[in-house]
Amino acid sequence: MIFDDLKNISFYKGIHPNLDKAIDYLYEHRKDTFELGKYDIDGDKVFLVVQENVLNKEENDRFEHHKNYADLHLLVEGHEYSSYGSRIKDEAVAFDEASDIGFVHCHEQYPLLLGYHNFAVSSQENLINLMVMQVWKIKFANIYLKF
Repeated sequence: MIFDDLKNISFYKGIHPNLDKAIDYLYEHRKDTFELGKYDIDGDKVFLVVQENVLNKEENDRFEHHKNYADLHLLVEGHEYSSYGSRIKDEAVAFDEASDIGFVHCHEQYPLLLGYHNFAVSSQENLINLMVMQVWKIKFANIYLKF
């Protein structure tokens, strides 16, 4: 799991070639110009999805995880409260190979407040809970990186 300020994103170049492509894309394109939709960066290896969502107050204890893709998450508008989980307790929703997503419960969770200036990268081993404490309308971008 990486959680940092966007101004530091270049420090993470060299971790993986597909992360490098995502970082280069962010340097070449202003995120405040992203429109809703899917953007091809490098075929199914690296692509950007921009979505809009209204988050609610309902808390849950499920953490999502992926096996084939890492997720570089950043906000285009709004703020998001989420959690990082560790030490899997049990499976909450069976992993779906087709959509590359599953949900688990964890023994431990650590809060994260993602603002406009932050980014988070969660890899196959990382667990993220998009639990929200307040109602916010957000516009967010995920760059999916095949690892």
